[in-house]
Amino acid sequence: MVSPVPLPATPQRTNTASQVAKEMNFPGSDINIGALRKSLPPIVFEKSLALSMFYAVADVTVLAALFQAYRVYLHAAPVWGAAHWAAYVVWANVVGFTMWSLFVVGHDCGHGSFSDVKSLNAVVGHLSHGFLLVPFWPWARSHAQHHAYHNHKDKDMSHVWSTPAEEGNGGKLLKDQPLLIPFAYTFGYLIAGWTDGSHYVPWSKLFRNNRERVQCVISSGVCLAFLGAIRYAAGSWSAFGAGYFVPWCIYNTWLYGVTYLQHHSEGTQVYSNENWTFTTGAVQTVDRVYGFGLLDKLMHNITDGHVVHHLFYTSIPHYRLMDATPVVAESLGKAYRKVEGFPIIEFIKSHVKFSRPHLKWLPEQRIWKMFKQNELKQE
Repeated sequence: MVSPVPLPATPQRTNTASQVAKEMNFPGSDINIGALRKSLPPIVFEKSLALSMFYAVADVTVLAALFQAYRVYLHAAPVWGAAHWAAYVVWANVVGFTMWSLFVVGHDCGHGSFSDVKSLNAVVGHLSHGFLLVPFWPWARSHAQHHAYHNHKDKDMSHVWSTPAEEGNGGKLLKDQPLLIPFAYTFGYLIAGWTDGSHYVPWSKLFRNNRERVQCVISSGVCLAFLGAIRYAAGSWSAFGAGYFVPWCIYNTWLYGVTYLQHHSEGTQVYSNENWTFTTGAVQTVDRVYGFGLLDKLMHNITDGHVVHHLFYTSIPHYRLMDATPVVAESLGKAYRKVEGFPIIEFIKSHVKFSRPHLKWLPEQRIWKMFKQNELKQE
């Protein structure tokens, strides 16, 4: 990968990043996180073990029913006709989507918002993420870094921030066409370690100490155990491919697509040590309403409640996000970002060479900002 372009020389300052952000009037620079917390109804900070378990069990139950339906009606059929293939396409998409919903439950476990019991969070997190081949503790480590430094040019994790000049061949290959999206998160990010370090290998650069390396071995072992059990239950590689791998790729597409769009849209700003603050980074998050009735609810509102999630990621569980969102949206005013409508076209365009947005350095403001390519050509 091409080394990042060095940040242009910064004039000598005595101001803190917070002061610089306020001077530049960056969105979110005037937010007092303590005051915002006090403005929210107390119930949004209440973690209900009963509700958390209900959503976890509900997702698992739906998946179990879907796999049983596949075994009875599709796997048992000696020959597939048009109706079988049509049913399979629907089935695989519903399973992939439900896998993504289950990931969100484990996501709460990683943040500690599932319950106040760390051991229970670890167990449920490993069961939900292990089934999806996501090493829970290493993922929680990198994801916590993402939340702690959202939209920081160098310290944010997962979707790397880079200008076209900084992109390596791998980055260009992924962003210039959408065909690799179903495989990018697990194979590229979790296993190969692009760009934060492998989540499967204990000597990866992701880990800071032996405790984290041991956790990596345990979490990776859980994933491999699930993989072996699923392959054994499938009975053959072809059954494994049709019954698990295909919907798993659809789940990966949902995970990659939703998380990318939560943080990338026209006008998104990215900061450096000089001017980054927690709140200026947080309000660059986008609430997206996917619509179609219950679609956002089925995704546990991680889509349309994501701004609140970034502001209070360790303390508000997913089933309280929508109670807090209207209050936060009103408090943020123009700084609140929301996009409505199923974003399939926007997402595809964001991963096509000639239409994807580009990150550009703005020396006057000393930030990076995302622009449509046609806007850059007009300059």
